[in-house]
Amino acid sequence: MFKKSQNSKSSASKNAPSRNVMAKAPAPKSTPALTVSRNSPIPRPSAVKRDITHEMIAKRAYEIFTSGKGGSQNDNWFRAERELKGA
Repeated sequence: MFKKSQNSKSSASKNAPSRNVMAKAPAPKSTPALTVSRNSPIPRPSAVKRDITHEMIAKRAYEIFTSGKGGSQNDNWFRAERELKGA
């Protein structure tokens, strides 16, 4: 019968990869962020006309005055008007 020699076993084990080495896991694939597309344009806020009343301007001017960051009465009034009209 055929007998294997000790030399052939040792040379075969030298060529075999080590079993103690951990295999590297593949890097996780990054998924692209989802993007949502619209079929219609976003409406502009200036397209909607609001009726700005005297009382609304007066209330906002008073809020500016009480915040302590306002100026004169006229400055507060004009700033309130600009803010409410969106200009």
